[in-house]
Order: sequence, then C-alpha cells, then structure tokens
Amino acid sequence: MPGVQPELTDGSVPFARYGQWTIYQSSSEMFDNALSCAAVATLPGSYDAIRVERVADGYIYGINGFDRESFGQNGEYPIAVWFDDDTSQRAQMTGRFVKDPAFPDDDWLSVYREAEDYESPLDGIIIANTVTFEVENAGNRTGNDAVETSFPIGTFEVVQRSLDRCYEMGLAFAQSSEGPIPACRDEATRLPLSGLCQSSAAAYINIVDGPEPELADDSCTWVLNDGWLAGSIVLYRAVECDGRTSRLAGSVGAHMAQLELIETAYGNAGEPYGKLAEPIIYADVYTRYKDSAAADVQARALYGRQREVPKSCAARKMTDVADGYFVDVSPAERKKQPADEPPAHLCGDYGYGDDADLWRVFQGMTWFFHLGQDVQEIDYRSLTLIEPDGEGGWNLVEG
Repeated sequence: MPGVQPELTDGSVPFARYGQWTIYQSSSEMFDNALSCAAVATLPGSYDAIRVERVADGYIYGINGFDRESFGQNGEYPIAVWFDDDTSQRAQMTGRFVKDPAFPDDDWLSVYREAEDYESPLDGIIIANTVTFEVENAGNRTGNDAVETSFPIGTFEVVQRSLDRCYEMGLAFAQSSEGPIPACRDEATRLPLSGLCQSSAAAYINIVDGPEPELADDSCTWVLNDGWLAGSIVLYRAVECDGRTSRLAGSVGAHMAQLELIETAYGNAGEPYGKLAEPIIYADVYTRYKDSAAADVQARALYGRQREVPKSCAARKMTDVADGYFVDVSPAERKKQPADEPPAHLCGDYGYGDDADLWRVFQGMTWFFHLGQDVQEIDYRSLTLIEPDGEGGWNLVEG
C-alpha cells in the first residue's frame, strides 16, 4: 500500500529517507525553537502521521490528527502508548502539543524522553515493529471514546541513528556557516546513517573485480546504502524493490564482529520495510593479525578445527574475485570426491562447499561472507568501511 510522502511545506530539503520516514532539519517548539531534526512517517494509505524529533538531550514522539484548540488545557492532553499490540505494556502519559514549521497545519500531540532514560516506557520503540498511540476523543465518528492509531516503524534504530546524525550535522553547519544542512548537489537525499550524499558515497565505495550478483526481478535495482559496524559505517550496494531496500546492521561479539541482513527488498508487496522476523548472518568480520592475507584466512577458517579436517586444508586464492579466498583441501584430494554430488565441506563450515560462501581480505579486516545458495541481496564486492575523521566527516578505514 503506498503511503502519502510528507511534503516539507517550509521549503526545507529532506536530509534522508528510510522507508516511510522522511528525516529533515527543523526547530523545536517544545524547547524554545532550538535547532532539532525530525522524522515523519505517514500511515500507509492515510494522512495519519507519526513524528519523532531529536533535540539536545532527548527525543519527542508525537502524532497528528488532534489540536490544542479542541483538546486539553494549556496545550496538554493525555496520550497512551504501547508497542507490538502488547496492551499490557500500555503507558499513560501527559502529552503536549507542538508545531513544526514544515507542517504548519498539523498539531502534534507529543511526549518527551531523555536520551539516557532507559527506564522510560518509550524506550521500547527501539526494538518494536509497531507503535500504537491512544487518545481520548469522546463522540468521534468511530463510535469509540478512545482513538487508537498504529504505525509500522521498520527498524527504529535506523530512524534514531539518522536523527542523531542529522542533529550532529545540523549543529556543525549552524556553527560554521550559520545555515542549515545544505542540499546535495545531485538533488538526492543523503544516506540515513552517514549523512553522505549519494555522489559522495559513490566516491568512497570500492567495488572489487568479481562476478556481479544477479537480481531476482527485473523491476529491482542496485542502490547505495549504509549500515553500522562497531564505530564505523559500512557502505554497500543493496537491492531495492518497490521502495524496500535490503539492509545490513552490525553487532560486536567477544572475538569478532558480524553483519546481519535485517531487512529484505524481496518482501511482501504490502510490507513497507521488509523487516525480517529474525536477522540473517551475512558476514563474520575479524581483525587481521597475520603477515599475509592468506595466513589470516587460514588461521580464522581452521581455528580449533585442525584435528578435525584433512591436513591439506589451506587458504587458496580465488581466480574470479580480486581479493577473494576459499579454504579447501588440495586439488588432488578434491578430485577424489564424487563428481555427481554437490561439493562437500571438507574443511569445516568456513571451507569450500556446495554454496557461494567466500573470504575477502580488505581494510585491515578478514571477512567471511555467508552467501549461501539463495539470490543475493547485497553486492559482496562493494562493502567499504569508513570512519569519522574527527571533523564531522569521514575517512576510508586504512589497512
């Protein structure tokens, strides 16, 4: 179901878009019109909208459809919130009406949460799939005294990180030029997590020589995207179909980092974000510590497995991927395997077998890509790490 894309009637330029969300620089009525960034998403097929605003010390969550002239006193009115249809977690709060210069016809009944208040019931939005707001409206046309409006929110961490980046950049530009965040020269919106314009991201991204993954549908395309990985940002090419974009996110464990596929472009047509019920591991990422790329791959692939696999298991350079490796037995030993059966994983889970999994070594990291046998949603050749340069911009990660 198509949504109604919010239009910024004050003439400001969207900072970024994520699914139904439009992120933009604004000013906060709740905090004396101080600089802020906001994200607005309409309910698919409706004009009902949710708004989240990033201010200096926290976030403001609100909905439209009500106004201070008709509800409450002194610009305040009760509002309840819960997540994922779990009414047992319903939280009743006092909301406050705020205006946004980009939407002069709307009054947003809103509640505030401090950024570090992890005990707030509103903190549940970070892992939720949907958020529901309830407002008392006696005698309305629905016949119910309480009006409930639920919004699909996708991966809210993307929204929050994008708001944080927008706010950080907004402050920097206000201090350096006394102006707002400038529009991209290519008239495109920025990537939501890095704040890079498409053209700037394209200049950073490095696509190594290797076979390009095939798209599953001719209506889909490759687009630039970004994800977080520890303190860095990873740029990559992702599949986009019908407004949904495949998306990676990182996590850090005791011995390695991982990239997970958290949203799929190949989802249901009526699902605006393609959020997966469970993330799918896409890459295991290790810091290099050996003198050669092959030695790093071999050490990581065979760690703890040396007594379980043939002695000829070793890292071997791929011929079709510039910095690619696979781990397998010797060619002579591989030839002993049945030719009419899929290749067996003779060197363990990180070894060559009946899938497209492979190793790459770049930017000081050793990467194992779980490509499997399915259609690819991320271009494995394109992943590129960037890190903050200390001045509000980005540098390529060296290594």
